[in-house]
Amino acid sequence: MTTRVTAAALSLVAVSLCLAACGNDRRAASPTATPSRTVTASAMRTPTPSRTAASSATASSTAAASASATASATRAASATSTPTTTATPLTCDDPTVRAQEPLCALDDATVACDFLIAAKCLLPYPSSAFLRTDPTTPTGFRLAYQRDAMPMNADGVHIDPTEWNTLDGFSPGPLIQAFFPSGVDVVASALPPITAVERGLAADSPTVLLDAETGERIAHFAELDAGAADSTVPMLLIRPAVRLRDAHHYIVAMRNLVDRDGQPVQPERPFQILRDGLATPVRVINARRPQFEQLFATLAQAGVERDNLQLAWDFVTASSAALTRRALALRDRGLAANGPGAPPFTVDSIEENVSAHILRRVSGHFTVPLFLNSATPPARLNLDASGLPLQAGTTSASFLVEIPRAAVADGAAHPARPLVYGHGLLGSQDEVKTDYLEALADRFDFIVGGTNWIGMSEEDVTPFVPILRELSGFPAIPDRLQQAMLNFILLGRLLSRPDGLVTHPAFQLEGQPLIDTQQLYYYGNSMGGIEGGAYMALTPDTVRGVLGVGGINYSLLIPRSVYAGVFSGLIDPAYPDALDRQLVLGLIQQLWDRGEPQGYLPHLIDDPLPGTPAKKILMQIGVYDAQVPNIGSAVEARSLGLAAPAPSALPLFGVPEIAAPFAGSAFAPYDVDATATPLDNTPPSDDNGVHEAVRRLDASQRQLDAFLRPDGQVTDVCPGPCFFTGVPDVESR
Repeated sequence: MTTRVTAAALSLVAVSLCLAACGNDRRAASPTATPSRTVTASAMRTPTPSRTAASSATASSTAAASASATASATRAASATSTPTTTATPLTCDDPTVRAQEPLCALDDATVACDFLIAAKCLLPYPSSAFLRTDPTTPTGFRLAYQRDAMPMNADGVHIDPTEWNTLDGFSPGPLIQAFFPSGVDVVASALPPITAVERGLAADSPTVLLDAETGERIAHFAELDAGAADSTVPMLLIRPAVRLRDAHHYIVAMRNLVDRDGQPVQPERPFQILRDGLATPVRVINARRPQFEQLFATLAQAGVERDNLQLAWDFVTASSAALTRRALALRDRGLAANGPGAPPFTVDSIEENVSAHILRRVSGHFTVPLFLNSATPPARLNLDASGLPLQAGTTSASFLVEIPRAAVADGAAHPARPLVYGHGLLGSQDEVKTDYLEALADRFDFIVGGTNWIGMSEEDVTPFVPILRELSGFPAIPDRLQQAMLNFILLGRLLSRPDGLVTHPAFQLEGQPLIDTQQLYYYGNSMGGIEGGAYMALTPDTVRGVLGVGGINYSLLIPRSVYAGVFSGLIDPAYPDALDRQLVLGLIQQLWDRGEPQGYLPHLIDDPLPGTPAKKILMQIGVYDAQVPNIGSAVEARSLGLAAPAPSALPLFGVPEIAAPFAGSAFAPYDVDATATPLDNTPPSDDNGVHEAVRRLDASQRQLDAFLRPDGQVTDVCPGPCFFTGVPDVESR
């Protein structure tokens, strides 16, 4: 299930690790630095010999530092060679040398930064400069952010990196970032656009994202941060068009970029020294020469020559274990504590003859094992000595279930298919009561149950405010989301187990059951369509699920959503620097991966997690969705290897189209003739209605019904591409 980074990749990364020991910050340490969090030289210096090249990183660094001090220190002839010389090297310890070389300040720094970009300590992002060797992790590395290296809010508080440093690599859906003081002209530089991500694969693409282990180029798009103020130089952002592999080594390269004045972008001097093999007395630069020589050699093998590079660096993605082991342990320990049947439950209220579609509405509570240090937000996972969730008692979760009139048609019991429903962003289980869902349940005989998706439900709104203003508290959000996965699994057992709700008179007609307990299904919309991907990867009980208007990667989705203001209204004043805000997005995604489908996607359809069956997924999305942008849905569809029923209403690179009906999983887009959404990383001006409209279409509901059956298939519900006009409450184009 997890793979280690190859030896070649490790040798390429390992030499840079002494960087943190030497120090390389251009800024003075913050007066609020926390000494206990400072990474010492001994903690970060020595990589494990078995995980490096033949010579150790320390020995290579020493040789490089000595060799590069003379003119003979030109670029290496091979991937592993380093310059050699017998001349006495110049060093920054010499006052005369120091007076002539401003970069000597890098050797004096007390905070470990990546010196390739002077603007921010963490740039470029993500970077292997912030990894240290750790033989106990699947990748052989562990993140080693220092607190003073992390972004600082308006109150002068740096983000506490403790939780980040539990990871053994970076997000497989990284927000790749670089900054050039002269700016970048997107058009003149011919950056691969969001509308043609395949251009990132072209031999002459100015931006390159390379799997250093396979030599495979990764489709991507590049853009400037359109949310930056007009008076500032924006960050250059790169987004992979497909989820990256776990525990893999990647290289980012940029070349032939043109600045806003029409001139070639000039590389910053530290990178130029490394690229051109120039002599320098700066120890921290020399320490990374062997790493960069291998990096340049790997790029050359892929057809990317070093001569015109303006920037290049590398990073390693986190392992599957780092992303999933907590939730998996929480699930297994929670189910063991619960036992094989349904959880204990109480019925609090029963409403009869609710509407034309709903016979009965039942509310209540069920008992769940608690793995958080508090049942109320904000709360963190209660972890044991091995870093896995440890039960801290039990708590009560609420449920709301509706029984359709179809279940008692003609006065006889017609057991309904149980359907776990996932609600939208900062919502609640009350979404089960939505009119369209009640009509769908009655039309197709579903009994629909919901609970609150704690972590991002209405009860989390108040805690969101201080968390987004000082992001050291952010780990509470993915922690509660992982508890929510267990809650939803137990809700499913409440609906589908013979000792569950079906034993209560409210779910019977004259002693006959109104629930068909043979199969359990999932349906979620919006955030429920997003989080449903993680739930489906973890549940041992549900094989088929429909993910409505969802996607992956909150750091990709949020800035482009009409609801971006929910987050930016708090984060922007707290982190007023535009560069910091992009770094913050990338950083919080590293933790969000543990609580959203991006962390679990490789195990959803193929390679299931232990004790979990492989799943069949139907993604239903709307073209120009203003709430969950199409780019997040497209990345998920490509990453899952989904096909679309032909012909597709949204043709996508990397998503084949095949004739329906067919078995398996699918990506099903619907076009309701709505106004277009922005292509850049800014939100739409208003909600065009797509997000709500798709779930209400007769065609999408018929497709859902045909899919959520034991022998379900992906059906053809449209005479051509699923295109509709005159849809109510949609702003037509």
